[in-house]
Amino acid sequence: MNGVATSYDDQTSTAPTPSPALETATPTPTPTSTTAPATAMAPMYTSPRNTSGPLAVDTMTTPDSNPTSTPSPWHRSNPHSLAAPTSAPTPSKTSQFIERITAENETLKRELKLERTLRENEARQVSAARSRAEDSRAEFQNLQVLVDANKRALDRKDRKLEEMRTALELETKRRKDADARAEEALSMLGNIRSETQRELAAAYEQRHCAETVVEAVREGYKRVTDAYERKMRGIQNELGELRKQRVEDADRIKRQMIVSDQIQHEVARKLRNETKMEDLMGKYKEEHRVEVDRLVEEAERMRAALPSKEQEAEQVLEEMKAVRDKMKWVMAIKASQEQGGQQQQEEQKVENAKPKGKDKGKGRK
Repeated sequence: MNGVATSYDDQTSTAPTPSPALETATPTPTPTSTTAPATAMAPMYTSPRNTSGPLAVDTMTTPDSNPTSTPSPWHRSNPHSLAAPTSAPTPSKTSQFIERITAENETLKRELKLERTLRENEARQVSAARSRAEDSRAEFQNLQVLVDANKRALDRKDRKLEEMRTALELETKRRKDADARAEEALSMLGNIRSETQRELAAAYEQRHCAETVVEAVREGYKRVTDAYERKMRGIQNELGELRKQRVEDADRIKRQMIVSDQIQHEVARKLRNETKMEDLMGKYKEEHRVEVDRLVEEAERMRAALPSKEQEAEQVLEEMKAVRDKMKWVMAIKASQEQGGQQQQEEQKVENAKPKGKDKGKGRK
């Protein structure tokens, strides 16, 4: 349709319009004049009607403003105009209609050019929106990869915590066994104090063995507790880094949501002019909303999982503190018992020394 309008405008653009001076200067012939003889007819300034196409326009009496232009199909020679070459007819309805069509065609051309420029601007804006949408989609995919990596890291940390928990339970059982053995050794030591010197020497020997065992257990427990403390510090540092990454992911998600909202507003404004892009952009907005909701849900799950891990770490620390307090209590009891045993030994030595002095006094008497 636009091609037809353009060709029609090109054909009619070269048609000259009669000047107003010629219109006022040329007399208008009257076919009903009675002064002319019967054999001489008045000159006709209109061509016969062409039933197979548009009406022909007489161009003999109108001056050509652009002689170098191509002749229009409207410019046809009138065979009846040779009788009066110097006279020009008044503008007929056909010429007025052609002029009106020419003016309308010019306005349509201008509107067409304006519409083309608007379409080109809209196409450039739509392409820019598509590029921004592609960038946002790539950023979203990168964020999805980061979320998956964080999820795998959390799973690895959970497995490590389970392994550490099992190791801690085993170490607790060993410590309880060592405490039981230490208590048995201390009870045996208290029962043997009242026996003979031989049994006392054996008790000393057993106590020395028990001390070596307790010292070894204490050193091993200290090493284990130090290792667990280092591991807990490492886990706390990793949890801090994960929290920072979670905050950064939340900020990125917020920025992504803001960018997506801006893109949605931009696309909504462009969709009022481009109806063909409505379905495509609607599908993209739906998919993008689903992906963002899924990302937000995963972030919420990560946020809900971190406090439980922190509580478990705090429970482990409290259990380790309780174990340390129990060991200190056992060591204090052992030290008090050792001090009591030394005092009893000194008392026995004093009692053993007293009879010897009495026997010496009797011998002298």
